Amino acid sequence: MLPEAYYIAKCKEIIEQKLAWGKHDTWQSQDFENLSEKIFEETKVMLSSSTLKRIWGKVRYDSIPNRATLDALAQFIGYKNWREFKSAVSETVGEQDAGTPSKGQEGDSSSKERSVKGTAPVRMPFKILLAVIVTAALLVFVGLKIKEQPTNHLWYKEVLFSGKPVTSGLPNTVIFNYDASHSNADSVFIQQSWDPRKRFKVDKQLHEYTTTYYYPGYYKAKLILNDSIVKEQDVYIETNGWVGIIEKAPVPVYLPSALFTRQLGITKAQLSALQIDFQSAAPIFSLTKMDKGITVNSSNLLFEVQLQNTYDESNAICQYTNVRIMGTNGVIDVPLCKPGCVGEVGLMLGMQYIDGKTHDLSGFGVDFSKKVKLNCATRDKHITLSIDDKVVYRGDLKDDMGKVVGIQIKFNGTGVVSHLEIKQNKYHHQPAS
Repeated sequence: MLPEAYYIAKCKEIIEQKLAWGKHDTWQSQDFENLSEKIFEETKVMLSSSTLKRIWGKVRYDSIPNRATLDALAQFIGYKNWREFKSAVSETVGEQDAGTPSKGQEGDSSSKERSVKGTAPVRMPFKILLAVIVTAALLVFVGLKIKEQPTNHLWYKEVLFSGKPVTSGLPNTVIFNYDASHSNADSVFIQQSWDPRKRFKVDKQLHEYTTTYYYPGYYKAKLILNDSIVKEQDVYIETNGWVGIIEKAPVPVYLPSALFTRQLGITKAQLSALQIDFQSAAPIFSLTKMDKGITVNSSNLLFEVQLQNTYDESNAICQYTNVRIMGTNGVIDVPLCKPGCVGEVGLMLGMQYIDGKTHDLSGFGVDFSKKVKLNCATRDKHITLSIDDKVVYRGDLKDDMGKVVGIQIKFNGTGVVSHLEIKQNKYHHQPAS
């Protein structure tokens, strides 16, 4: 078995070839940030830039990365896990050592027998022999050095983490209190939600950090030591009724509540009046209501909405629209779009993602020249989705998403909601016959 350092070096070499960013000696901090994001996009595993710097030798680190980190690196280059990667590399090395049989030897059992019995072996050229000896010596030396190096596993105790919004409405600042001083972590982060782009490095010796939430929602903030999530904290950014937002970085545009007194939606004329440009790019317009007063459980609900995407510009031809029911432990996210675009959408049921590229989601293609009615019913860990009273999806609801805490309708462009209702699914078990 080759030493672990050999496999790590080989894995890094393959990653560098995949990225084609040049020699890693020239990589800057931003390159490791970008690599962190790329690994997350492909594997859904977050490796911090500091960890990647340690692996690539930018920061002194004398230990072998943990298995979860190695698994993520292997997955990034197409393997199921680190073990599968090592097996593939070992087989390749073995094949190279074995060589290719020459003509006359392949399939010749007598020649194999003579070799076993001690006939004179073919002499290896001196240069090749010397290279093999030097390589073996180096591998043995590296292996011994690895055994001598102490492991640096993360340890911690008495870690504290809590957070509380300072006000109501949007935007909203949350003050986090934390204590990670009783740990050997060399990096401490607070992450606003699941999104690694909302991760901030904090001082290990301090105990307060504030961050601003610009969008309403029910978030699970995370305290991260090195690459390990050690604590989570619920953060509820509530709204006062429905709020309309045009997504924009770094700060969104909050639409006046007076726009929604007559109709829950927005038009292109209203966008123009608000001097919001939609010619260069279609706006992402969302309507959100986060309300602790909702008393419906996601595992047993009836939901109905009637809506229409009214945007007819060529820069959003698919009219992508999403209806999201948000729970304390997950979401039901239903996509709607023009029929020809269904291959680009996906259905989210808790932690289960159903991709339109690998599943038939043609039922979610709709005609937005008129209003569309969507119904969602959950019961006994099953879900049924209907559009205009036609069932388009029926399946298992594998994850319990907890109590419903909010509703969001998101339009690529402009749109209107004419009816929305959510309630508990009251039913009676039929007596056994």
